Amino acid sequence: MKPYSYVKNPTNWIDPFGLSATSSGYEFDMVNNPGPLGDHPNNIRWAPAGNFAGGKYNSRVLDEDLILFRGGNGGGGQNGLGQWFTTSPPTSVAHVRIDTAVKPQWFNEAGELTGKSPINAVYKVKIPKGTTIFEGPVGYQGGVYLGGQDKMQIFVKEPWKIDGVKVLEDWPLR
Repeated sequence: MKPYSYVKNPTNWIDPFGLSATSSGYEFDMVNNPGPLGDHPNNIRWAPAGNFAGGKYNSRVLDEDLILFRGGNGGGGQNGLGQWFTTSPPTSVAHVRIDTAVKPQWFNEAGELTGKSPINAVYKVKIPKGTTIFEGPVGYQGGVYLGGQDKMQIFVKEPWKIDGVKVLEDWPLR
């Protein structure tokens, strides 16, 4: 028996008890409609949509300024402006690593180091109204970098190029 065989689209419709299918509530997903974050010029595996659980996310244009938070490398300035944020400040380095699935190092398919993600500070950042943001659950990144359907994140493409984006505050994180 295939419990999802009667559902017209098993990637967007969920029926855990076999009673009636309901929408997952996401505008985009990597299978049926990858949307604006589903591609990368060098490698599809690097597409931002892949960092959302199941590649599922929504987009929206802010109708008012939004305050977001991120764990990152201390020192202020541009260190506060990565592309991934949450709506509440992280409480520890472990919280950032596990719940928002931030690895300390990133490797490509050949095993070559492509980047590092030091975390020793929290940044509070203002994103101005009119900015397009992308929201969805944090995708699993392997090992202890879990994320999960109940852990939400926000992607802002290249915030350092957006007028009005401002790091409001930063503080140490342990």
